Amino acid sequence: MSSRKRVPPQADFGRALRQLRAVRGLVQEDMLLATSRRHISRIEQGHQVPSVRTIEVLAEHMQIHPLTLVAVAYCPELDSASISELLKTLKSDFKGLVAD
Repeated sequence: MSSRKRVPPQADFGRALRQLRAVRGLVQEDMLLATSRRHISRIEQGHQVPSVRTIEVLAEHMQIHPLTLVAVAYCPELDSASISELLKTLKSDFKGLVAD
């Protein structure tokens, strides 16, 4: 089975944001300089998809690269197997896009 079939086709930004906040030891109130608590809550509940700018601001506040937040949104679990599968898929995609 190709790694693409094991990578979820839809991002779960709510789960990703909750997981990364927990890893960083942050609560929603700690993120208020990034955006409103209501906005964070709506993202985490899956009622709203963050814009690229919101992803950038949230990531900056958590001191991670914005692509880390996006990548975690596509990992069903925050574990090495999920991350490895996603990285394989990205490597394959980039290999097809970039000439050596």
